[in-house]
Amino acid sequence: MSKNKRVAIPEEDRAKLLLWCHRHCCFCGKECTANIEIHHVDGEPSNNDLDNLTPVCFDCHGELQRYNPEHPVGTKYRYLEIKKRRDQIYELHTLPYLRKASITISKYTYNSKLERSLERSLGDTSCTVWSLSNDIAIRLRLRIEAYHGVEQLALDIDDLYSGRALWNLNPSQIVLGHFPLPISEEVKPFLYRVEIFWSIVDILDREHQMLPFSYVWSELQGDWWFDPRVTHNSADQS
Repeated sequence: MSKNKRVAIPEEDRAKLLLWCHRHCCFCGKECTANIEIHHVDGEPSNNDLDNLTPVCFDCHGELQRYNPEHPVGTKYRYLEIKKRRDQIYELHTLPYLRKASITISKYTYNSKLERSLERSLGDTSCTVWSLSNDIAIRLRLRIEAYHGVEQLALDIDDLYSGRALWNLNPSQIVLGHFPLPISEEVKPFLYRVEIFWSIVDILDREHQMLPFSYVWSELQGDWWFDPRVTHNSADQS
């Protein structure tokens, strides 16, 4: 058992956790109303990082802590299992607040009606972000990586495209953005890839990780085309 002193969980964080699970136990899934506690997954009561906390009912809280290392009969509930089960419960109760968005990469500019307009200068890349929600606002986190063939390109992009800042999108809002890429028509083969890692933050401040995807530009006279894969394993997808 940890000897570290218990630190009070900030009220704002406590409210987030209880809203994300709708006051359901994040292990057995039952509704708890007021009979709910916050469990520290790593057993450290001083570690109040949100990812280390999980709301549970009284029974599960006792069960998660019941383990005698001197007599390890059975299979202990381990760190990763507890967190994954918690995230399943969070997703179940926050999905009603999740709204869709669309991200498109192109060498052309677009107007507010999403109609293709002028071709941009080489390397000046359009990024059109569109909230598909028609009722509530969303926030979106977007991070891009770019490659020529298998070689990752060094990018000079602002915080909206590096994942450091959130896009604030009102219902049905379209943002016609763009960012620079070091593209040369002289380099052979002409094969560029932009990999997109993104997430959507709902109105309960729950961040939903979306599956990453790519856009590929393989012919100078053509345009970027959608590829539902990413071919590089990024170490940081936050």
